[in-house]
Amino acid sequence: MRIKLLSICILLQLLSLFSSAQKRVIIIGLDGYSSEGFKGIKHPNLDKLLAEGTYTLTNRPVMPSVTLPNWTSHLTGSGPEEHGVTGNDWKLEKHSLEPIDKDAEGYYPSIFKVLKEQVSGVKTAYYYNWADLINSINKKYIDELSFEQKDGYDSNYQKAINFVERNKKVPHLFFCIVFIPIMQVMDMGGCRPNM
Repeated sequence: MRIKLLSICILLQLLSLFSSAQKRVIIIGLDGYSSEGFKGIKHPNLDKLLAEGTYTLTNRPVMPSVTLPNWTSHLTGSGPEEHGVTGNDWKLEKHSLEPIDKDAEGYYPSIFKVLKEQVSGVKTAYYYNWADLINSINKKYIDELSFEQKDGYDSNYQKAINFVERNKKVPHLFFCIVFIPIMQVMDMGGCRPNM
């Protein structure tokens, strides 16, 4: 079973953060890393963020342990049995398990939807480099959406920095995922050989 390094914010914690003096939530996801691999490499810039934030290296994936059901679970606060995303091939128009709740467009509610409905003026952003990752999230609740092809991530980093700078006076949430192919992670020493 793959153990992924995942950044998770529980929905109630998000709402309490947005109602307090703290108005920014940044979720950085590294898909394909094991916690052991993460501990074994240097990441000084990320360490600076982690020193003032919240993270976990001990969470467990939902089943099935593949990317789309897991990230959908983190961004909705629900498991596959509730949101209906059971594989990486999930599409809104073609899936085997209906969600227990859905918006007018047929998507299961995400943290982006809840924040847009409950926090006045909130700005949201979603940066990703695996095309299918957005399939389970309703884009209408995202103010800035950026997909970087060919497993790239450099331009999305700059876009995320610009987003934070532009929105520093308003509440905001942004999600930045770095999907790194397993072979590239192994070349970097970032995962166990059996991953």
